[in-house]
Amino acid sequence: MKKLWTLLFSFSSLWAVGQAQTNEIIIQSELSSPVVLVNDKSPNYLKVSLKGFPVKATERPPLNLALVVDRSGSMSGDRIEKAREAAIMAVEVLGENDTLSIIAYDSGVDVIVPATKIKNKKEIIQKINKQLTPRGATALFAGLSKGIGEASKNLDPNKVNRIILLSDGQANVGPTSTKELSELAKIAAQKGIAVSTFGIGNDYNEDLMTAISNYSDGNHAYVANVSDLELIMEKEFKDSMSVAAQNFEIIIELKEGAKPIRLLGRDGEIRDNKITVNMNQVYANQEKYVLLELEPMAGALNEEKLLANVDVRYTNAVTKQTQERKMPVNISYTDNQEFVADSVQEDVLVESIVQKIAMDQEKAAELIEEGKFEESKDVLEFGAGATSALRYATGPVMLKSEDSRKKLEKVHSENLQYVEELTKPKPSAAPIRKSIKESSFKAKNQQE
Repeated sequence: MKKLWTLLFSFSSLWAVGQAQTNEIIIQSELSSPVVLVNDKSPNYLKVSLKGFPVKATERPPLNLALVVDRSGSMSGDRIEKAREAAIMAVEVLGENDTLSIIAYDSGVDVIVPATKIKNKKEIIQKINKQLTPRGATALFAGLSKGIGEASKNLDPNKVNRIILLSDGQANVGPTSTKELSELAKIAAQKGIAVSTFGIGNDYNEDLMTAISNYSDGNHAYVANVSDLELIMEKEFKDSMSVAAQNFEIIIELKEGAKPIRLLGRDGEIRDNKITVNMNQVYANQEKYVLLELEPMAGALNEEKLLANVDVRYTNAVTKQTQERKMPVNISYTDNQEFVADSVQEDVLVESIVQKIAMDQEKAAELIEEGKFEESKDVLEFGAGATSALRYATGPVMLKSEDSRKKLEKVHSENLQYVEELTKPKPSAAPIRKSIKESSFKAKNQQE
């Protein structure tokens, strides 16, 4: 543990290696096919990417963290021990300007540490060791509600407001449905609080946990082996303590004649030709994006047209200033297929494939829930690998980038692994489904 904390404290200096400290989010708007054939109505993909700048440890925004821990009876043994270590890690890692609260829930809910700046670490650790002991049932709704309440006491748009929710079981006290818990997540999102959910073992509700994270723009992880919780928490603290910008609003306005088809990955609002997506945070040196599938307007030979205007607004987490970037997106028309192929932006095309495969993974998870293992295998096999994945794309595009090939190879390997597990005589549905849901969630939300 001490070695881990030392590593955590050194993360911020490592993020900045090899990059200039510009404190500016890199924003790009790209079409998968900026040059299209005249009269070709094939779908096109507009990607608005946001990449965070390196954040120095001395400049990072304060963290307002609520740690919500399941201490129900099923958490006994290694699980509660690792949960205590996670809570102690939070105490050790956070700085003097950060705020921490620790909430434990079983059949009821207790605030072990009310929202406070950490002064007496020894006293807090003693409370954790004494009060994080397994008992009772799982009042997840009450636990998350109390976590939102504690985080709200020190709510500040210039802080990183976050909840980490740990659970190994099904909610069985108070409101228990995914819809009811999702409403809580929406309340957190409206307050600017991201909720990261970590499901431990094979008995938690993955639909519920991923929904909470999705609605609040937090992270999600399936902790198949509780021994992995330490590394997952390490990654979570790295993200939370490297926020470069917050409170994003991305607006895409398509020009007359163009038509939005759907958003791939992140949820948003499509109203006529105006598309709005909100995003909580972008981390140092990490990319997040919005991906829109659209049908371009008609154009004449050799004509260039304004396809869309993109407007990105956000709060710079270091300067505390509200910033805005406006960008036009143009499209050109030709009768030369070679020009079209040469103009393809491979990165955008590959991301569209990844997002469609993530959608298929969601479908496969639903089929597993229904006990339809063969149908689930068929769905997964269709997207397993670069050859199958390219069937989603328009036109005979050959991948040239090694990064693109590696990204599709990763999807290929994951799906084939799921298929292999489903092919066994008595497949273990719970771990397979949880792995698929985690994979789909990470792809849709660009969680590294």
